[in-house]
Amino acid sequence: MSVDAIMDFNTELDLCWRLGRTGQSVAALSQSKMIFMAARDAGDTNSIAMSLTQIGWFCLQLGHPEHGLDAVIAAKRLWLRCGNKTGEAHASSICSWLLLEMGLSEEAYEEAELAMSLAGGQEDQGVLAQALSAKACVLMYGRQPSLSAPLLERSLALVRGRDEPSAEAQFLINLAFGQVTQAEMHERADDAAEGQRWREAAVKTNEAAMAAAERGGDSWNLRIALCNGAEYLGLLGHTEAAHALLGRWEAVAGETGLREQIHYLYTLGELLTGGGHLAEALEICEQAVRLAETTTHIDHQGNTARRLAEVHEAMGNFAEALALYKRFHALYEKQLSEVTRRRAHIADIRLENGRLRAAAERLADEAARDGLTGLSNRRSFDRVFSALEGRVTALAILDLDFFKQINDRYSHATGDAVLRRTAELLAAGSRDDFEVFRLGGEEFAVLLPHDDIAEAALRCEAIRADIEAMDWRDLVADLSVTVSIGLACGPAGSVLMAAADRRLYQAKAAGRNCIVSADPAEKAFAVAG
Repeated sequence: MSVDAIMDFNTELDLCWRLGRTGQSVAALSQSKMIFMAARDAGDTNSIAMSLTQIGWFCLQLGHPEHGLDAVIAAKRLWLRCGNKTGEAHASSICSWLLLEMGLSEEAYEEAELAMSLAGGQEDQGVLAQALSAKACVLMYGRQPSLSAPLLERSLALVRGRDEPSAEAQFLINLAFGQVTQAEMHERADDAAEGQRWREAAVKTNEAAMAAAERGGDSWNLRIALCNGAEYLGLLGHTEAAHALLGRWEAVAGETGLREQIHYLYTLGELLTGGGHLAEALEICEQAVRLAETTTHIDHQGNTARRLAEVHEAMGNFAEALALYKRFHALYEKQLSEVTRRRAHIADIRLENGRLRAAAERLADEAARDGLTGLSNRRSFDRVFSALEGRVTALAILDLDFFKQINDRYSHATGDAVLRRTAELLAAGSRDDFEVFRLGGEEFAVLLPHDDIAEAALRCEAIRADIEAMDWRDLVADLSVTVSIGLACGPAGSVLMAAADRRLYQAKAAGRNCIVSADPAEKAFAVAG
């Protein structure tokens, strides 16, 4: 695939993500599906994985958790195959939220833990913030607000100053929800004053969430914060202010998903019920029930049925209320059955993913190692050396002397045995002092964490002397082996590599079985056996 095509996908995916981050979730979902199909046709694995990750998030926003879970699980498998831990961490965070939305809190917690472990060593702090927030959400739903709050505070600290108002709004919304949970716990303990304090704190936190969402143009998080704020204010008795927030909800631009519409309706229904406007509350809650019935989301169906039952009960319509409570109970039992089915499905997926992860780790290890000697191979050397770019280090390139003659005179089997034994000798001394690689053929590389060429040369001399002194007679009676070494010290990069390679050939030209650590025009530090 051409670089231009990859860049086009990246640009489209960035635009699509911004759509979702500004509340245009319906358009974002449609666009991400189109990108997925185009990336699949083009064979661009990274773009396929990213589009599936985005589909998972947009499905969460719009209230389609099962579809979202299918997409994000597929994304996780692709990120795993690509070895992209940042992508896998992002997908795992979304997966955790989706599992929580489906009532699978234990699985959601495990997924959030996985996201945190994957994100912890990555440079993208935004991904770590999302993973922390995912774990915090699970803890909140498990009635552990004191444990979730520090995670959310850390998430906020990671995104503040990064110009990510949408993420900031999301974390503040969750923090406010945790504060309301704290209030409820104190109220159940007959501490009304402390409950009141926590509820007032939640209102302030939620106001900050609304401000962040507005600053980022994020209508999805803004609608959530407006509905939550209306509920918080209503429970504090500030009915007029609560209705004002719902009035702002109606004025927010953009297309709303079913999840948002249902949230708005039952929040309005609760406010009307609390204010004694039962006829209006009845009409609104009936709308919510009808809307929930157009979905396959049992949680929405159960919650709206329960709220409608409460309105009928307040109106004295006890027969209707009883019928709705029975329906709520039936939906609750159906939900438990669904949770069991989903849990079994997730267990199967995790088993398959565990096998895939083990296979991927095995393949990655095999790809990084030389099959003959077991040392790290040229691919590993290139990766490690590239990671050291600009850092002062010492690089030695070793070449076994007259190795072709060993193969020609004694056989390739003997040559292979010499390579394996040389590798064993090098590996035995590597530990923390240096790293050893087989570059190919009879050539090896040693990376030494030294900025002193003389000290590095002494280490190389020990290697040279050990190889010369080794008893090779168990392989062939008259066999002896020596090594030539080119050594250079300086910032890691192509210049250092060229210097070490050049000095290796100077060592060969100087008669072999020696170290060259300086070019002829320099003051040389050379050791010969």
